[in-house]
Amino acid sequence: MADFRTSPLVVATVSGILPADERDRRVALSSFAASAERPAVPMREVVCYECGKRTSVPAAALSANCTHCHTHLNMVDVEMKPGSRRLTVRTVGKVTVQPDTVLSHLSIVCSDMRINGQVSGSFRCFGTLTFAHSMRVEGAVKAAHLIVEKGCEVVLAEGAEVKSAFIAGRLSGVLDARGPVTVARGGELLGTCRSPQLEVQPGGRYSGPPAA
Repeated sequence: MADFRTSPLVVATVSGILPADERDRRVALSSFAASAERPAVPMREVVCYECGKRTSVPAAALSANCTHCHTHLNMVDVEMKPGSRRLTVRTVGKVTVQPDTVLSHLSIVCSDMRINGQVSGSFRCFGTLTFAHSMRVEGAVKAAHLIVEKGCEVVLAEGAEVKSAFIAGRLSGVLDARGPVTVARGGELLGTCRSPQLEVQPGGRYSGPPAA
C-alpha cells in the first residue's frame, strides 16, 4: 500500500500566522493606541546643585533625581517672609525674599533669587541674583548673572564670582566676572573689578584699579 502523508491545515486566524500587510496594520494600530494612552510628559532642564550638571526633569514635578549623580533635587519655589525660621534652602526653583524681611546667616542655593528684604549669608545662584534692597552681605556670592537695581546700595564683604553683571545702583566689593560687567547710568561700582569687558555707561562710575 502506498504511503500517504497529509499536510497540516494552517488557518491564519487560528494559528496566529497573519499575512504581512495585516500584521503590519495591527502593529501600527497597537503602537498608536499605546502612544495615545501615554502622552509625552513635558520636561525642563535644571542645574543640579550637587554636581553642577544640567539634567532633564518633569516640568510639573516637585522633586526629581539628577540623572548624573542621582542627588534628590528639590524643585519648589521658596518665599522667605518676615519671621521665617528657615535659614538653609537648596532648590532648583526660585527664591524670593519678601519686603520687610530681615535675616542673617542664610545659606541659599537655587536657580534664581530676588532679594527685596535685608538679608545676609552665602548665596549661590545658577541663574540670576537680583538685589532690590540695600544690604551688606557677609558670605560668599556666586551667580551666573548679578543685578543691582537702581537705588540699592550693596556691600559684598567677601566679593562675588559671576559670569556677568549689570549695576544700576551702588555695589562695593571685589567683583570677579568671566564675562561682561555693565555699570549703567547712575550706577556705581566701588572696589576691584576683574572682567574681560567692563563697560561704564555715560553717567555711571567705576572707582577702582583698571579692570584686569
